[in-house]
Amino acid sequence: MKTIIRDRDSGKAAELLKYAQTHGAAVITQNKRAFAVKAAALGFENIDILDYDDLKYENYDQHRPVVIHNADKMLYWLICKDYGLETIGFTATAEE
Repeated sequence: MKTIIRDRDSGKAAELLKYAQTHGAAVITQNKRAFAVKAAALGFENIDILDYDDLKYENYDQHRPVVIHNADKMLYWLICKDYGLETIGFTATAEE
């Protein structure tokens, strides 16, 4: 698993998009329209960009790999927000 952890505006999205393109993966993000604009501005135009609703309601090929943009925010959005939880930390295991 590719893990990219750096400061804001440090090229994380471009690195993630390149990795997705290289591995034929789709990108899951909170706001797919905004991320599609960013991807196009970075020169990436043929990458599937999905949001959580696409996974829930669309017939997505579950055998295709995915990468997650802003996993920390995605976790908050999927788990903590509805329960009023304040996330103050998390762990992640990097397995290449």
